[in-house]
Amino acid sequence: MVKSVLVVDDQLGIRLLLEEIIKSEGHVVHSFENGLQALHFMKKQTPPDLLVIDFWMDIMNGAELIEQIEAEEMFIPTIIMSGAAEEVEEHTHQLESVKKILAKPFNIAQVKQDINELLTSD
Repeated sequence: MVKSVLVVDDQLGIRLLLEEIIKSEGHVVHSFENGLQALHFMKKQTPPDLLVIDFWMDIMNGAELIEQIEAEEMFIPTIIMSGAAEEVEEHTHQLESVKKILAKPFNIAQVKQDINELLTSD
């Protein structure tokens, strides 16, 4: 079954790489450069099956985006990415949706494994 994944990262190269990885696994992907764009999209569309979000972004960071989504009673499995993964855990431990923290730079095989694991754990 085809699943949908929403990618949010302010770095175009990361977004394009993740889009390619996700599409190669047979899933639909939508990507945005900041949390505010992603939030507007999710309010108008069916929620995705998985979020892959950068932690540090301008306008709305990853934790703020997840807090907004959870406040609207949407609990979507989420992978948070950051170059400072230890610091991210401190800021996201109370967020129910965060299932994985992925350190940047990331291993492509690990990303595929994490995405597939979360998309098949219904």
